[in-house]
Amino acid sequence: MQETVFKAPERVDGNNASAVQEAMAQLATEAIAAGEGALFVVDMSNTGYLSSAGLRALTVIQKKMRAGGGGFVLRGVNDTLRDLLDVTGLSGYLPIE
Repeated sequence: MQETVFKAPERVDGNNASAVQEAMAQLATEAIAAGEGALFVVDMSNTGYLSSAGLRALTVIQKKMRAGGGGFVLRGVNDTLRDLLDVTGLSGYLPIE
């Protein structure tokens, strides 16, 4: 399985969520075009803050990858973000490594 890794910024909020989503979408499109079994990894090891706009961006890309026959995973999620994903119910929807 070929991995495409997107390094998320320190903050993903209303100020940059659209740009982050666009950058991820471009990489996701390339990953899907490369063939079945592509895995899109969002490296969140430097990310300390996610707003609702950031959460939406992640869910949009996860859906895109699933629709294209690929996989999606969050990697390097800190405890604060893991709690946020748990509280919002997204930890069951967005796979975390």
